[in-house]
This record gives sequence, C-alpha cells and structure tokens, in this order.
Amino acid sequence: MLSVDDIIKEGITETIVTTVSKDGVPNAAPMGIIRQGKKYFIRMYADTKTFKNVSDTGYLVANFTDDSRVYAKSAFRDLEPSYFQFEDGMVPPRLKDAAGWAYFRCRVEDAVILEAVSAKIARCCVPTYSRGFGAVIEAAVVGTRLRFYKGDEGIKKIKEYEAVVKKCGSPADIEAMRMLREILGII
Repeated sequence: MLSVDDIIKEGITETIVTTVSKDGVPNAAPMGIIRQGKKYFIRMYADTKTFKNVSDTGYLVANFTDDSRVYAKSAFRDLEPSYFQFEDGMVPPRLKDAAGWAYFRCRVEDAVILEAVSAKIARCCVPTYSRGFGAVIEAAVVGTRLRFYKGDEGIKKIKEYEAVVKKCGSPADIEAMRMLREILGII
C-alpha cells in the first residue's frame, strides 16, 4: 500500500496545496511541504486564503504536478473551477490533472503540522528533472516574496531564472515564465 513516506522525501517537496473555504470555494497555492524524519509541516503566511481554509476545515491536499503553468498561475491568481476535482472522503478538492496527491489532516501551531490520511498516484511517469521547470518554481517563489527584497533585487533574480527557462525549459515552462512576468508586471 502506498504511503506518503513513499512520495515525500526528506527536505522540502514543492506541491500545489488545495484547500476549501467553509463556503465550499476551492483554492490552490504552491507550497513546500517540509519533511523531517516522519514529521511533515508547512510554514504558511497567516494572512492567506490557504491558511484561513486550513484553520477553518483542518484539511489540505498536496498535489503533485509537473505542469509549471499551474505553479505560476496559482502563486498569484485563483484557479478556475475546472482545475479542481472533489473526491468522496476528502474535504478539499484535488487538482484534476495531478499525477498524484496526498490528503492531510492539519493542526495549526507555529507551523501547520500535517498528519497523512491517504495518498494516491493517478499517473506514473519516469522521474526527470528540468532546470527550466525548477527555474519557474524558483521565480514564482521570488515573485511571492518581492516585498521583502531591496530595490530591484527580486526582479533581477527572476530575470536570471528566466534566462535558465529560455535555455532549458519546455514550451510549458516558457509559457509559465511569460505568465509570471505578466502577472508581476515585469517588462
């Protein structure tokens, strides 16, 4: 039987976390799940929809996808309802096109402590690594933290990641970077 330990390794695993509000409105946001031994947790900003939803419902789904466009878009905008799939027995929805997901019960402390409920692999693929995909993820992370950078330091970092995407990225990665630039207003 598949366990979350089989999917999420030590360190930080980038996922798209899906949650749902008390009113049934789904939300998605890229978040890194931290694993230390058998402990899983996420550090969330308290002023986000994701944190409010987790605090209200006590659950989240960590979705695993290789679509960099979903990371870029969900970092800054709400995903359309067509992206989500509600499953029996899970409070929040999962991403419809996810390669797999892990369902967690959550406890809010200094961080959001995760207790695995279940995991599923929906599609198998050979693990590969694209520097372009990684650069999109890093650019999205920098984009969400631009307010913490001095001057145009954050923009410069994003442009460096963009150079990697142009050299190594897939058409989807290139489109994701274009979306990020547009969302962030980077010319």
